[in-house]
Amino acid sequence: MAKLRLLPFILCFFLFIFLTGCWDQINIEERGFVIGTAVDKADNHSDESQKLALTNQIVSPAGLGTPTEGGGDEPPYINLTTSGESIFAINRKMLKETSRPPFYEQLRLLVISEEVALDGDLFASMLDLFIRDQEMRRIIKVIIAEDKAKDVLEVDPKPEKLPVVHVDMTTENAFKSMDMIQPVILGRLHSYLLNDNSYVLPRISVHDKDVDYTGVVVFNGLSNQMVGSLDASETKGMNLIKGNMNGGYIKFEVDNHNMNFEIERTNSKMTLVSEDPKNMDIQINIKVEGRLAEMYGSKTLLDSSYLAKMESKIADKVERLANKTIEKAQNDLKLDVLDIDKVLKQRHYHIWKKINKNWEYNENIFSKSNIKVSANVQVREVGATDRAKDKNSD
Repeated sequence: MAKLRLLPFILCFFLFIFLTGCWDQINIEERGFVIGTAVDKADNHSDESQKLALTNQIVSPAGLGTPTEGGGDEPPYINLTTSGESIFAINRKMLKETSRPPFYEQLRLLVISEEVALDGDLFASMLDLFIRDQEMRRIIKVIIAEDKAKDVLEVDPKPEKLPVVHVDMTTENAFKSMDMIQPVILGRLHSYLLNDNSYVLPRISVHDKDVDYTGVVVFNGLSNQMVGSLDASETKGMNLIKGNMNGGYIKFEVDNHNMNFEIERTNSKMTLVSEDPKNMDIQINIKVEGRLAEMYGSKTLLDSSYLAKMESKIADKVERLANKTIEKAQNDLKLDVLDIDKVLKQRHYHIWKKINKNWEYNENIFSKSNIKVSANVQVREVGATDRAKDKNSD
């Protein structure tokens, strides 16, 4: 009987538990969805309380609709900039400046200015919140801006509606170009920060509200500080040396006629010729396959000697691009951005154990090594015709 009297109380207890809503629930209409973030040094960064300026691109759902839906006149996004001594402090400060609290689970792009990247301690420290916070996803793309990072969030987004979406989709075109690298995500950058090897991040610049996504920025792995950059042609050489190109094209010249060769596959093989740390010889063999995309002149491609001449000219161009990058890496940067260290560690570990601490730093064996490049090119396809105009018209 006593148990029956307690039954209503037990039922009420369980109903109270299971029917209680989330105490910290925020309705989706009240969230400020951040899709892009830019980090610059504050204009008055000499003030310790104003080190950083953070700009968030927040989606405005009303502006994304069509005019018939009541949207179109209102901008589809707002860029909100706030300064503070840390990313965490800035986020708390933003709560006082917007009716919708910033929500980062949809963040797609993190743009950091070169001015911040040149300060190793500040660069690594400001990334801590993006790596640690549970709202942040590991697939956020990280890009270094040549000038102000916030300018990247203000580019002309056409044909897209949001600047971040436009930039994000532009980075996905890297597989078709030799002067870009594949996007680097936050998770991979975290692994870079945890070891001492040098690394590169993609670079972006803004000209008249148009983006130029070419080249890379080079970081010292010990200090996590930007120490230099590779321009478009030097980035081409780096990609060829690493052998990770399955797209892009090479412009070359035969008999004073411009030609374009479209890359379909590349393969790079590194061979350690001499194991003497004081006189290391490294041979890099680059194999490139592709098709003739465009030619000028009236020579027939059925002439095997003319086709061989083309392949020789393309190989010369590949070697020039690679040697230019090697010279920049060894003489100016003095950092191995060519991934030679990875090959040494995988295939010659007994040597790598002896030299790893002196490869890029201390004695800097990398900058003193003899690195030679050879290229082999095969034109697999020439298109639908052996020539595009009559031989007498040239």
